[in-house]
Amino acid sequence: MSLTALALDKPESSVGFDQTLKDSRVALGERCLLIIDAARYDKGDAIGHVYALDDNPDWFWLFDETPFEQHKDAGPIVVKTTLNSVLCQRAVSQWGPDEALGILVSEREQDSALAGIRKSLMIHFETYGPCFVRPYDGRFLEVLNTCLPEAVGSLIGKDDLLIWATSHGEGTHWSSARGASTETEGLHAHQPSSFERLLTWVSGWPRCMAIANQQHTPSYRIRIIRELWSAGHKCPESDAELGALWQHAELEFHGLHEKGL
Repeated sequence: MSLTALALDKPESSVGFDQTLKDSRVALGERCLLIIDAARYDKGDAIGHVYALDDNPDWFWLFDETPFEQHKDAGPIVVKTTLNSVLCQRAVSQWGPDEALGILVSEREQDSALAGIRKSLMIHFETYGPCFVRPYDGRFLEVLNTCLPEAVGSLIGKDDLLIWATSHGEGTHWSSARGASTETEGLHAHQPSSFERLLTWVSGWPRCMAIANQQHTPSYRIRIIRELWSAGHKCPESDAELGALWQHAELEFHGLHEKGL
């Protein structure tokens, strides 16, 4: 196993991560599963970095024992470690800014801890039928947690903590959610068109962050997406249409905020 991380000057992404742990009242020595989206990088690159930090890492594929097992190298690797390990701290600074890292803090056996995420890899949508979903993706989790927070809670066991990173243009933002059920049931197997509409905001995330007012906080920006989704909007394919819709939503949301609503 890897050594405990030394107290060195930390990059901004690690400082934000540490604050998330503090806010969640999590001890640094707790066990966790690093969910690294290795498919985002050259083949073997992520695993090579893991071995460079831990001589004997305990790792496996997220897609093991799922319908996607034959294509497991197209998905994330999962590494068992602790929050205060060198491996975890380096993962936060290396893969967090790329939005390629999720961290599941859990004392459960690994298959039990990941059951909800694995069950949610395939969803049957009202319009498109069965589709592959990336429930470990930071952008997906950020939008889902804001629009349907109870759905994120269904991905993990009760009292487990799921942490993920997203880029808001000016830096890395860390978010977290607690498990809400004793059973890691995962997302409902059948989802309505409103969920399909939510996914358009996930795919449109970089464009939204590019046009968002950078003076607003990350939580303010993501709430704009929630307001637009709740109003029945999908993310427009046209940048001009998205810009006009976003600007109108910012003005309207600012007015509600000023009134204390």
